Amino acid sequence: MKKLLMIGFSAALFLGACSEETATEDTAKEQTASEETSKETGNAKQEFMRFYMSIPQTINGTDADLNTFEVNQTESTLPEGADLQAMKDAAKASAEKTAAAVEGIEIPESLADHKEDIEAGLSSIKESYDMKAEELTKEASFEAANAKFAEADEKFNAMLETLELNPSSIYTEVAK
Repeated sequence: MKKLLMIGFSAALFLGACSEETATEDTAKEQTASEETSKETGNAKQEFMRFYMSIPQTINGTDADLNTFEVNQTESTLPEGADLQAMKDAAKASAEKTAAAVEGIEIPESLADHKEDIEAGLSSIKESYDMKAEELTKEASFEAANAKFAEADEKFNAMLETLELNPSSIYTEVAK
């Protein structure tokens, strides 16, 4: 009977040690998986921010004449006659170039999870510049175009918040 008790006690100790070791291994695996998820989230944030910041850089590379027109319009310092027409023509060409540049922005593969939302935001920005180019053939009221750009800002801010990043505004980065 003593032998049977000793065997039972030994078996219990052995099984207890094994299950503790398995639990430790499982905890380590869970912790590693959690760290990998955290790294992936961190990388997604970095990739998105890098991409997000490239948008105003792309726009600022082509919209200088449009910005000049908008500033002069806001400050009521637009020239008259042929000078005004030349300024409008340059602004229109700038808006068209900017729309084409925005359309040409490539979304990195690493942001495939957000591709649909990114495309929608870029589409709103492009449409805003198309609207500005059209308005420059008229009296040039940019209210609707600016509202369209605000839609893009809202879409991008929703993505920023999903990634637990602070909201921002591409419009304030390009309207300089």
